[in-house]
Amino acid sequence: MNSTEHSVQDVPYTNGYYAALSPTMITTALEMKGLRAPDLSTPLNYCELGMGFGVSLLANAACFPNIRFFGNDFNARQAAHARESARDAGLDNVEVFDDSFEQMMERDLPQMDFIVLHGIYSWVSPALREVIVAFIAKRLKLGGVVYVSHNALPGWSAAMPLRELFNLHARRMSPPNLSSEDRVQQALGFMKAFGDCQPKYFESSPSVPARLRMVEQSDPRYVAHEYFNPDWHPQYFHEVANELSAARLTHAASAHLEDHVDAAWLSEEALGQLGTVTDPILRETLRDYHLNRIFRADLYVRGAFHLGEQEREARRLDRRWALVSPRSGAGVPTLRAGGTVVADAAQCACLLDALTEGAASVRDLLKQPAVAAIGSRRVSDALMLLCGTGHVQPALPEALRDAARASVDRFNATSMARPPEEGSRALVSCVTGQATAWTHKAALQIGLCKQGVTDAPRMAQAMWELLAAQGWRVKRPDGEHGSDEESITYLREGSRSFLADQAPLLRRLGVM
Repeated sequence: MNSTEHSVQDVPYTNGYYAALSPTMITTALEMKGLRAPDLSTPLNYCELGMGFGVSLLANAACFPNIRFFGNDFNARQAAHARESARDAGLDNVEVFDDSFEQMMERDLPQMDFIVLHGIYSWVSPALREVIVAFIAKRLKLGGVVYVSHNALPGWSAAMPLRELFNLHARRMSPPNLSSEDRVQQALGFMKAFGDCQPKYFESSPSVPARLRMVEQSDPRYVAHEYFNPDWHPQYFHEVANELSAARLTHAASAHLEDHVDAAWLSEEALGQLGTVTDPILRETLRDYHLNRIFRADLYVRGAFHLGEQEREARRLDRRWALVSPRSGAGVPTLRAGGTVVADAAQCACLLDALTEGAASVRDLLKQPAVAAIGSRRVSDALMLLCGTGHVQPALPEALRDAARASVDRFNATSMARPPEEGSRALVSCVTGQATAWTHKAALQIGLCKQGVTDAPRMAQAMWELLAAQGWRVKRPDGEHGSDEESITYLREGSRSFLADQAPLLRRLGVM
C-alpha cells in the first residue's frame, strides 16, 4: 500500500498558510487551557505530515530559527517547491521529503515536540490512519503535542449524499484522461441541473442547496481534493480520540482560540446540559451535536501536565497580544454569548485601541482604567474571540522576536519575489510568529515602501509600470478592462488606502 494511491494527484492542493499550525498558536491554546506547552525559547523539533507546498512549515521555520522543522508530502511537485523555497529563503533549519507516510516511518528522525497534520486525517484510508498513529507513537516526545484536523460528524451528515453524487459522477461519467479541475466543472454542471429538478433530498435537507452554492464559489483545487478523493471519512470526535489513544494521546484543547470561549457559541441551556456530563469524550462529542460542526481542529498531548492555579493565572496575565488589523475604518464586532454580550463594540474598540501602540500583555492592558473596567477574565475571553475575527493574534516574547528578525526578513523577501501567477503570498511577522496572506499588488506596495516610496502618486506610477508590463489593466464593473488612465487612478486610490491603513500596521508587526 502506498500513500499516493489514496489522493488526487494531478492537481495540487491550495497553496495556503494555516495559522493554527504556528507554534505560537499551539502553545497559547495549551496554556489558556492550563496545560504546560513546549518552551519556544529552547531547541525543539517539529514535523508536519502532508505539508502541501510547505507554506506553513517554512513560515514557521522563519519565525523560530531555534526549532528544527521536518515535513513530507508525497506529491513530488509540492515537496520540490517547498525545498526550493526553503533554499531561496536561506532556511537551514528545514528538511523536506517527498516520502509517503510509510516511508516516513522508516526515516531516522529525532523525537518530536510538535507533530501536525492539517487536512489529512479524513482524506486517507483507515489503514493509512493507522500508519499515522504509529508514526506519532514512535516519534512524539513525552510532553509533546499533536495538531490534527478532520471533517466532523454530525455536521457533515446532511451533505454526505451530495458529496457521494459528485464523486459518483466523476467516476462514472468523466473520461479517464480528464483533469480533476475539468471533472469539477462537469460535476458542477450536472449537480446544478439536478438541483433545478427540486429533488426531495434537497427539500428535506435545507443546508444542501447552500452547500452546493458554496462549492460553486470555491477554488476548483479544493473541490477536487474534498469531493473526488478516493478516501474521505468524516468522523465523530470520540472516534478520532479513540484512534489517537493508541499513541497514548489525550485530548487537550481546540486549536482555535475562539472555540475556548464556550459562552460565545452555546446557549445557556446547552452550557447547563454539558455541565452535567462528567466524561470529557462524551461532553466534547455532545458539543459537536449542539453546534452541528462540520470541521474540527484539535490538540492532543502525550502526558498532559496541568499548571498550578497560580502559574496558570500568571501565564494568562503575561500573555502578550498584538493588533493585526488596521484600526482606521475597521469594523468592530460585538462579541455575543448565547444571546448575552461578552464584549460590546465599545469594549472591543477599547481593547483594539489599547494595542495600537504595540503588543502588550493582559497585565499591562489592565493598567488602563477603561480596559480594567471590562474585567480581567472577560478581557482574555474577548482577545481570544478577536483572534477568531482576525483582529488580534498572540505575540511572541521580545527575545524570540529579535532572534527571528533576520530569518523572517529573508523569508519575506523571497515570498515577495515569487512570480505573480502564484497568487497571494504569506508574509511573516516576527512580532506574532505568524503569517498573513497578501496579494501580488500588496507585495509590490510593501516592496516600494521598503525602497522609500511613501507617497501615493509615486507608488501608483511605479506599480503601473510594473503591472502594465505584465499585461494588467483594472477591470470595470461590467467585466471589461479599463483604460490606462482608469488603471492608474485605481492604483492611486489603492496606494492612498495602503499608506494610510496597512503600512502603519505592517511597521508595527515588523514586516516593514
